[in-house]
Amino acid sequence: MTQPASSNSIPVSWLQPLPEGYRIPIWRWILLPATALMLKRQNGVWINGTLELLNDEIRFSQSRLVKSKAKSTGASWSVPFNEIADVSLKPGTLSEILEIETKGVRIKMMAVRAGEFVERLKAAVASS
Repeated sequence: MTQPASSNSIPVSWLQPLPEGYRIPIWRWILLPATALMLKRQNGVWINGTLELLNDEIRFSQSRLVKSKAKSTGASWSVPFNEIADVSLKPGTLSEILEIETKGVRIKMMAVRAGEFVERLKAAVASS
């Protein structure tokens, strides 16, 4: 039996931006044109994970796709509430776009039914 998801976390896909000056290799355009087009269009790579609302910060942790004995660390980051300038949630066709602005950097994520989570996040940011 699966455990119910915590109301303080939601599954998201984070748009990890491409490094500045990154050029999509020609072989990718030839062998994988659809993925190359998505990289160019989004200017980044979508990474699945979980966004958690903690006591004084939000934390993103990448989902582990393959179970193995080797300890692998995926992408993860955290942002203290007092560094968050703005939080917005925009409806999309099949998902919502959650954007968090901090220190001039806009973090973009896709989520589904994130309204309640975003309201708790906004309240936590306002009280910090």
